[in-house]
Amino acid sequence: MRRGRDGYAIKLAGKPAIAILIVIAAILTWRLVVTHDTVPDEVQDRLREVLGAEYAGVVLPDIEAGVAQRDSAKVNEGAKRLKSVMENITFPSLKSRGGGDHYYVRAEILVNDRPPPKGKSVRYFQFSHSMLLGYVYSQEALAVEYYLPFMD
Repeated sequence: MRRGRDGYAIKLAGKPAIAILIVIAAILTWRLVVTHDTVPDEVQDRLREVLGAEYAGVVLPDIEAGVAQRDSAKVNEGAKRLKSVMENITFPSLKSRGGGDHYYVRAEILVNDRPPPKGKSVRYFQFSHSMLLGYVYSQEALAVEYYLPFMD
């Protein structure tokens, strides 16, 4: 180390520089290995179920109001809107990391080609996998959990 005008300057050369480059290459390789661009259809279906149930909460008050007012047109309109929300949840980008009990999914979400009615448009989810049940939704996860699945 030598002292420069703005404080200490670190100069790496030789073996320490090579070691740092190897560590950086290993981290980047690890990141490529643990990220999967394809997510099983079963996981996509589970995500649609979870998100559909969450987004239904936005539409249900209108249906309940129609029932209370005995207005079948309002109930039918609410039911159409609910069906539209449930059927038109799409994922422009869906990636996964990890496996077994620590399977994380990063989802970009659109509903009717617009941002979702509730929550953020990019969310992270944790799933577990069993031979009997397949993929089971566990909970919504933090972005850190997705990017560092080996920390569990």
